[in-house]
Amino acid sequence: MQLNSVSTKIGGHVTLLFSIQSNSEDLDQQGSRGAGLCVEKGVEVNTSIVNGNGNIKIISTEKNLSSDLYHLVIEQIGDIFKIVYEYDWTFKIKSDLPFGQGFGCSAAGALGAIISVLKLINKTENIFQNSLTIAHRIERKMSSGLGDVVALGAGGVELRLEPGLPFPPNKGLILSWDESFPVLLCWVKNQEKHTSEYIDNEDWKTKISSAGEQCILKLNQKKWDKFTWGELLVQANLFCKNSGMLNDSNRKNIINNIDKILKEKEIDLVWNTRLCMLGSSAVIVPTDLDNYNEKELEDVLEKIKENGLDGCITKINSNKII
Repeated sequence: MQLNSVSTKIGGHVTLLFSIQSNSEDLDQQGSRGAGLCVEKGVEVNTSIVNGNGNIKIISTEKNLSSDLYHLVIEQIGDIFKIVYEYDWTFKIKSDLPFGQGFGCSAAGALGAIISVLKLINKTENIFQNSLTIAHRIERKMSSGLGDVVALGAGGVELRLEPGLPFPPNKGLILSWDESFPVLLCWVKNQEKHTSEYIDNEDWKTKISSAGEQCILKLNQKKWDKFTWGELLVQANLFCKNSGMLNDSNRKNIINNIDKILKEKEIDLVWNTRLCMLGSSAVIVPTDLDNYNEKELEDVLEKIKENGLDGCITKINSNKII
């Protein structure tokens, strides 16, 4: 018996540092080098079908959600499996996180929709590779992401050493390690930025890539495991300064506001604040992965909201997407 609806939830992704690798004419080879965190909170896509001819309906109250992305999902899958055009599709999208704030929501939404569609048309062979490949191409077509899809496929705390998809004949290379620890995501309300503002701008591309390459070179000198956590925080800080990303007034304000709260509560040595790329957002993480009090994050979140920011507490997501 064929299913007529499937729900898939994919966690978000925070990029801490990166370099832009988008010169290849092959979308599969494009992407970024960089490092970041996969988190549990993310985007849920409920996908349902009825017999039809490929019509698409999108239901969501999320701001800054691109309906074009979900049309591309059907178009890209349809290039491989024509059966998608025998149905009409409804996508209901609900997110724990705001779109356009550096949390990988477009990548998570694309993956959630693709996985659901492939299950509904009973094309689950090679679903992991197919879903990552299609989602990555869509992100690149829309300039809405560089490495989020590949990162979500790896999970945990990841280091992207070579851009593009990690399947032959592509040369994408990504390492990751698993550790469940809490993080606090926070953002400036109504200050979303589209990734293309940066990755399609030649000046920004040069500054970002130069800063990112220096950081990746340093991180790649050590074994990628939890003992590189301190170095990752150092390099993420250097990246923000050297790339010029910290010069944006909203980003500077969010860092200053959070650091002030941490100092007032005398926990600034226990918790670290780092910018998320590429939104007006930040992530608060433990300085030492073996020594922190999660309850302190609840107090910080309360104070952040009093100061006019928004946020939520989540955990590192080590679960593979499928």
